[in-house]
Amino acid sequence: MAYTSTKEGCPLSKLLDARTSQNASNGNSINIELLADTPTMIGVVGLIVTGASGIIRVQLSGIAAIDIPEKLPEEKVVALGAIRGTLPTDPIIGYTRYEFSRAESGVKILHLTASDYNVPFPASHELVYSLFLFSSEGCTRIGPESFNASAFSD
Repeated sequence: MAYTSTKEGCPLSKLLDARTSQNASNGNSINIELLADTPTMIGVVGLIVTGASGIIRVQLSGIAAIDIPEKLPEEKVVALGAIRGTLPTDPIIGYTRYEFSRAESGVKILHLTASDYNVPFPASHELVYSLFLFSSEGCTRIGPESFNASAFSD
């Protein structure tokens, strides 16, 4: 069900759908190896956009926490990316990249906020977004891991 409102006679955006993919709700609640140089899907949501009129826009946010081992021989690059679709080769909507020196280790919290504007209306009436985590060096996923998406139209 879509919700609309007006302010002084002007229509406001209509919420079409909002979803959360929750892989780990708390810190230190999982212990999963993240392989080096391998994009790993950590969240996926499907937004139903039936009833959309005008421009569709989607707001995305994600969080992931990793534990980087001590004394890795190389500098580390870690990235969190939101994708429209389910494959790492699908369109990137937003990403954040972190670089850590050889001396940096321990728990790292990664955040992402992104928007997808003027999204084409899908024939299936569902927009699918995924959250991928990538690291140039092996590390451990420890949680939290959450991915949120909300779709709006005029």
